[in-house]
Parts: sequence; structure tokens; C-alpha cells
Amino acid sequence: MEEKLYLISHLVLITGLSDRTIRNYIASGILNGEKINGIWHFTPEEVDAFINNPAVRPSIIAKNNSIVYDFIINNGKKEEEACVILDLPKADIKETAEFFCYRISSGNFENINFSFDGYAKTPRVILKGKPVDVFGLIDEYYKSSRN
Repeated sequence: MEEKLYLISHLVLITGLSDRTIRNYIASGILNGEKINGIWHFTPEEVDAFINNPAVRPSIIAKNNSIVYDFIINNGKKEEEACVILDLPKADIKETAEFFCYRISSGNFENINFSFDGYAKTPRVILKGKPVDVFGLIDEYYKSSRN
């Protein structure tokens, strides 16, 4: 089975950092990857080393916290919104990251916020958006993890 590679757009989803910030980390040597046909590709090991790098970690934590904080302090919502934090101690970190990353990037979701953290070896997923999207993704995850 071929190993899935991550793209910059996937790292933007996982970390909450901007495309430009990710590219700056590549230029500085903090993020390693391979450029194939003009597109950056990263192995799961390279992504893991990146998100656990002490120079990057505080920014990712701040982005994770901001998703939840913004949800809590915004009392003037015009539409229904859900924010869910899933701690998945029995889940495989790589498989969990791949499921949410690839599903969100290939799906038709409007304004969904996603963050993933596997730092403590317990995958943590944060999802914020329309309830139908958030709970639909969670339902798909649990159905796929049973197979």
C-alpha cells in the first residue's frame, strides 16, 4: 500500500497556519519535504517532526485554542454552529490525521475549521462549523474506524 503524502494545503488544515507561514518554515529548513512536479510533498514523519518542533509548537497550540475561544466568545452567531473536541486515545495518530485531512480537503464543506494534534500521542481533533458538517464528519470517522 502506497504511503499517503501531505501537501501544503493539508498542513494548513492540520495546523491552522497560513500557506505563507508554512512556506516560510520550508525556506528556513524547519519543515522538510520534497518538491515533485513543482508541488511540495511531505511524509507523515516529516509532518510529525514539523508539528512537534519547539519553534512551531506554540503557534499551533495558539491556533487550536483560538478555534475554541472564538466559538465561545461569539455570542452573535447568525447561523447554527458546532464546536467539537475529540480526544481519541485508542486511535492511530497517522490514520486519524489522514482521515480528517483528506476528507475535509476533498469534501464540499463551507467554513469548517479543523485542527489536529497528536503531540501527546493521543490524537485530538477540533472541528468547528455547521453542525451537519461537523457531526457528519464525526459519523463518517466512526463508521470508517470500525472497518
